[in-house]
Amino acid sequence: SSDLVWWTRRKMEENKLHYHMKVRVFRKEGAFGPGVAELMHHVEETGSLSEACRCMGMAYSKGWRIMKHAEEDLGFPLMEGSRGGSRGGRTMLTEKGKDFLHRYEMFMAELNRSAEEFFMRWFEA
Repeated sequence: SSDLVWWTRRKMEENKLHYHMKVRVFRKEGAFGPGVAELMHHVEETGSLSEACRCMGMAYSKGWRIMKHAEEDLGFPLMEGSRGGSRGGRTMLTEKGKDFLHRYEMFMAELNRSAEEFFMRWFEA
C-alpha cells in the first residue's frame, strides 16, 4: 500500500509542469553562471583548482579556461594562488571573488523565489 502511494505521488510529480532558467551575469559574454559558482565553492573547500575540477568531473584545463574567461569578462580576479613548492600550491578566492559569489547567490535565491511565485501564478493556478 505504501509502495502504491509512493508510486502514485511520483507519477503525479512527473506529470506536473516544471520550468528551468539559465541565468548568467556578465559584461560582454555570458561568462559567470552556476558552473563557475560551483567551481568557486569547490576551490574554497579544497584550496585547489585542480581538486575543484576533479570534484566536478572536469579537466583542469577546462576549469582554468572557464575561470579565466569569467575573470576577463568581469574585469577582476576571482581566484589567487601560489604555485608548487614542497607541499604544492594553494588556490583561494580573492575577497572580490568571494563578494561577487555571495552577491550572485543572493541574487539567484531572490530570483528563484520570484520565479516560483510567477510560475505558480501562471501555470499552477
